[in-house]
Amino acid sequence: MDELGHRYLLLGLRLARISPGFLDSYVGPGELREIAAGESPPLAEELHEEAMALAELAASLPGGDAPTARRRAWFGGQLRAMSTLARRAAGEEISYLDLVEELIALRVTPVPDRDLLLVHQQLDDALPGEGSLRERVARLREALRIPPQHVVSAIRGSAERFRAATRRDFDLPDDEGIEWEEAHGRPWGAYAEYLGHRRTRIQVNVDLPIEVSGAAFLASHEAYPGHHVDHIVKDRTLIAGADLGEATLRTMGTPEAVIAEGLADVAREVVMSDRELEAELRRIGRDAGIAGDWGAAVAVHGAFMALLSAQGNAGIMLHHGGRRAHEVRAYLADVGLVPDDRLDHVMRVLADPVAGMIFPYAEGARLIRPWLELQGQTAGFWRLLSEQLSPAVLQADLDADRDAGRTPVGGPVHP
Repeated sequence: MDELGHRYLLLGLRLARISPGFLDSYVGPGELREIAAGESPPLAEELHEEAMALAELAASLPGGDAPTARRRAWFGGQLRAMSTLARRAAGEEISYLDLVEELIALRVTPVPDRDLLLVHQQLDDALPGEGSLRERVARLREALRIPPQHVVSAIRGSAERFRAATRRDFDLPDDEGIEWEEAHGRPWGAYAEYLGHRRTRIQVNVDLPIEVSGAAFLASHEAYPGHHVDHIVKDRTLIAGADLGEATLRTMGTPEAVIAEGLADVAREVVMSDRELEAELRRIGRDAGIAGDWGAAVAVHGAFMALLSAQGNAGIMLHHGGRRAHEVRAYLADVGLVPDDRLDHVMRVLADPVAGMIFPYAEGARLIRPWLELQGQTAGFWRLLSEQLSPAVLQADLDADRDAGRTPVGGPVHP
């Protein structure tokens, strides 16, 4: 590990002590964790200064090859975010939209309500019947809800199906695996913690209602070919293959998270078509004793993924627009169609402007989808899994292609 990677790890471990939720996972040298944990609580101002010093060091990395250029860009975004978190911990006031841009290296704006209402129309078409749209959606979700005691087994079973689909297109080590656990009282629906040695612990919050389509989504997002696969491939290509020590520390709410959450959100689309997903939902439902219109369930789940942008809008309303909590809650119910049994949870998450930020998911997927069209689904997704990519690199590729007027690649291309 070079000096830059070594100092970056110490900076990240120290920052995690004063910025809750920043550290996603760490599989680097144990002695660095011990050093950071054994020190007096770090001063935020000193961490900001170290981030700035490392940014200068990263910008001066020698070499004109593509991996070095990607590494410079990756460090640029990560250290900007870490500096921002340190400044915020030191008491600096940063407006919400500026904070988001500094953290994820993307400028966000509210998604127009008219776009979200078009999604309502799609849902209306997929769910004919009596009652308001909200009532029809609630009935469907109730009908497709998996009993809490069967949720983890349903997700685990679906993950095995996604594992086979992932292995069809990507080279995974034979000894990789996942430990599944139930969780309670957590601010998330599920969480994949990489343990190193090609193993991931995935915890599922069974306190939250999970429908059949949600089980398939979590299987692809958290496991195959989402977070678990992302970790084990980068372990092989970046940590073992390229000696990039910084890859042993993974972070939340940073440009790195934009790539990680974006690729996990589109993961299912890369290995399983909508028709295959419909068959997968039928299998999950059969095993759980649930019958349903699985074609409608696929359409409804896709619409609700699009409606996640309403939660980003709600964050802007709450932290930038000065809207009161009850107004934001009503917006989430009316426009976001967040169900009653999830409204309290979503509001609690959104209350934290950093930890509750939805943008790495929505903006990550929005950036990655057109980039995959240029790269080819399979080849592009493999690059996301195996290379040290950042939003800046993906955006530069999209800008260059737009300027050149090229046509996107058609169909998947195997690496």
